[in-house]
Amino acid sequence: METNSISWEILLKSIRQTLSSEEEVIFQKWLARDIRHKEYYEKMYRIWSSEDTTYDLYTDVAQMITRFDDYVRNERKVKQRKILGYVYRSVACLLLLLTVGGGIMLLQKEKQGQENDNQLAGAIFPGTGKAIILLPNGEKVDIDWLADSLPYQTAGLSVEKDSGIIKYTEQQQSDSDYHTIVIPRGGEYQVKLSDGTRVWLNSDSKLKIPTSFVGNERRVFLSGEAYFDVVKNDRKPFIVETDLGNIKVYGTVFNVKRYSGDRQLKATLVEGSIGFSTDKTTEWKLQPGYQLSLLEGKSEPIVEKVKIYNEIAWKNQRFCFENRTLESIVQDIERWYNVKIVFESPSLKQLQFSGSLSRYGEIETLLRFFEESADIRFSVDNHTITVKRK
Repeated sequence: METNSISWEILLKSIRQTLSSEEEVIFQKWLARDIRHKEYYEKMYRIWSSEDTTYDLYTDVAQMITRFDDYVRNERKVKQRKILGYVYRSVACLLLLLTVGGGIMLLQKEKQGQENDNQLAGAIFPGTGKAIILLPNGEKVDIDWLADSLPYQTAGLSVEKDSGIIKYTEQQQSDSDYHTIVIPRGGEYQVKLSDGTRVWLNSDSKLKIPTSFVGNERRVFLSGEAYFDVVKNDRKPFIVETDLGNIKVYGTVFNVKRYSGDRQLKATLVEGSIGFSTDKTTEWKLQPGYQLSLLEGKSEPIVEKVKIYNEIAWKNQRFCFENRTLESIVQDIERWYNVKIVFESPSLKQLQFSGSLSRYGEIETLLRFFEESADIRFSVDNHTITVKRK
């Protein structure tokens, strides 16, 4: 029988990256068992990595963990940030105040050593589960403050946050209100619509949806990036509307990317069938494995075969790019890590790279990959990163 408890020794060894292979298995199973475990571990990790030496956490763990960002997928591993240049001259002691089954443990830590020159990069974390629901009456519902599986009731609607998923339940209604789900920079979330359709939303995205699909179509409005797994209903087609055109869905899996800063729309079909149309064009049909792209100001899109795993890598917890310019790559990095990246020279924007890296890794690891692949270096100042020549 699996238990929700875990040895403090394993947690501390995970932070210090000294787990044995057997302990790593135990730790990963514990993380995957409950999303709240990830939330708590992230809190513990951030406290350990900060500068102060003494902390008091909430004495009620259940209350504390609902106040911190969800890690969306159960298999996500919260990685320990490497503190380069640290020299431990004495044994670090750790005391942390916790409530575990009514028992209180005090944990305090002391760190000695000096940080490296680029220590501020350590304050930059990958994205987490963040979402805000904008209601028709102007109210904002921050998902972080909703309890797991405890429905949020409003105007006859029930919204649940269950294991990192916003769930809309089907209602018998003659009309429907619209909600807008906002994913900030450095965030992501999964939504289950009232018809059972699943939507994965990437950072800096907005999805406007009806609380219940009434009428003869299912229409949503997207700005940003989303991966859709649509429930088929021939009598009620699913339509994704963007400012550059509409995607009509025939029961399928696909990805849509439409950030205004990218100056184009991309629709990538994974399986099934979709059609794209604008006010000026007839419908363009896509086959699985193909991508339709439309540049701002152009009337006709371009359709080409692509490598699907590169286009939907973000949904699979990866950064994957093949012969992409650094300028286009850093746009994704900026949104996910919530940073600003500037180029010392415009020519650096056109450098091309190929690679596959974890989306949940430390930003130092990501930057090091580019530094080792080209004659460039990165300078980090708070949340601004400058690309320079070596």
